[in-house]
Amino acid sequence: MVGEKVTFHLMMSNKDAHYVGGLVNGARIVQVWGDVGTELMVRVDGDISLFLGYEEINFTAPVHVGDFMEYTGEILEVGNQSYKCKFEAWKVAQQLDRTDADLSNVATPETAATACIPPILCGTAIGSLYIAKKDQRGNTDPAFVRTHRS
Repeated sequence: MVGEKVTFHLMMSNKDAHYVGGLVNGARIVQVWGDVGTELMVRVDGDISLFLGYEEINFTAPVHVGDFMEYTGEILEVGNQSYKCKFEAWKVAQQLDRTDADLSNVATPETAATACIPPILCGTAIGSLYIAKKDQRGNTDPAFVRTHRS
């Protein structure tokens, strides 16, 4: 169970813009981490869980409309009914900034994009989720049980 990891991929769209210039609000990143945590809990204990809160959240780079993001969540510690998880948000591709780039050789500059090599870390967090003992069903897949439960 410790070390179990979930990854989401999502392109930031116009509906994600919150500030001038298509800047995405950090709260949107936190919202996606909530979904990542939910999937993680479903995988390991068969319940969507409750999010207890975050110990820390850090935003390390801006996220804009058109950015392709990778959101991860990984279980760090397991308690009796709680799960401490690490979350990360990585920018893996972005649309080209049409204000600075020379796009004269690009047929459709409005859709020009590039992969971020290496990916750009945009945020990190530590959070805790909760599943009441009565709701914990555990993952019953034999391959999962063999590798994750003692």
